[in-house]
Amino acid sequence: MKFRYFGSLILVLSILSFACSNVATILIERELKVDLEYAENLLLQGKYEAALSEFERLEKRHPQTPFSDKIVFNVGFLYLHPDNPKRDIGKGINVLEAMIKKYPNSRYILNARTLVFYSKENIEQKIEIERLRGEMEKFKDMQIQLEKREKELKK
Repeated sequence: MKFRYFGSLILVLSILSFACSNVATILIERELKVDLEYAENLLLQGKYEAALSEFERLEKRHPQTPFSDKIVFNVGFLYLHPDNPKRDIGKGINVLEAMIKKYPNSRYILNARTLVFYSKENIEQKIEIERLRGEMEKFKDMQIQLEKREKELKK
C-alpha cells in the first residue's frame, strides 16, 4: 500500500515538475519577446544608442534562444548604422561575421553578408581616397617647386 502511494506521489511530482519547467520557459520566452519588441521600437524611433544597449543586454541575457540570430544581427547592424553616435564599423563587421559563422541558416544571413561586403568595400574606398589625397599633396608640392624654379629661371 505504501508503495502504491509512493509511486503515485512520484508520478504527481514528476508531472508538476515538468509543468513548472514548461511554464518557466514560456514566461522567459514572453519576457524576451517583450524586450525584443522594445529594442526594435527604440531602433525604429532612431534611438540608436539605447537600442544598441538593449540588444547587447538581450544578447548577454539570452545567448541561446530562437531569436539569438536576430539579436546579434541587430547589434552588428547598429554598430554599422551611420546615424549611431557609437558607430564602430570594425565592431559591426566582426559581430556580423561571427553571426554568419554561428547561424549559417539564419534568415538574416543574406542581409548580414551584404552589410559586411559593403562595409569592407567602404573601408577600402576610404583607404584609397586617403592614398589619393596624399598623392595630390605631393603633386601640389611638386607644382609649387616647379613654379619657384620657373620664377628663378626667368630672373
